[in-house]
Amino acid sequence: MKPIYKFLSMVMLFVAMTLISCEGEKDLVVIEGNLPIKTETFYMVGDATPTGWNLDAPTAFSPSEKDPLVFSYEGHLNTGEFKCPLKTGNWSGVFVMPVTNGCKVSKTGIEENSFSLMPTGQPDNKWKVEDAGTYKITFDLRNWVVSAVYLSE
Repeated sequence: MKPIYKFLSMVMLFVAMTLISCEGEKDLVVIEGNLPIKTETFYMVGDATPTGWNLDAPTAFSPSEKDPLVFSYEGHLNTGEFKCPLKTGNWSGVFVMPVTNGCKVSKTGIEENSFSLMPTGQPDNKWKVEDAGTYKITFDLRNWVVSAVYLSE
């Protein structure tokens, strides 16, 4: 066999083996549902919060010791609105917002426990606190659920 044919045979064998070995890597992986929202910080701004609409110093949530993607706030909320930025100082940044604008937070809890992630802050949906008082608000960024418990006046 001439050297050129040996070389071409070896190249063809290499290509065939490469294509066979890559076959498993061509499987398409479909992820259903929402991926966790990975962040180290979580805040809220709005006239319902202790710091108001100050995005440079918003009211901070604390991460859970058991799960760093679960954030809680326990404290006073005024009547009014709020939404949740992931970072400070940028109104064009990413916000966690209710799916429905005006979603009520009251003595009976929260009207809707799901939320959405808005990379541009639009549409500008906000939660609406109807009863002022002390609340425990918890956002589970792994499972995309929020809860609100009214603790006292």
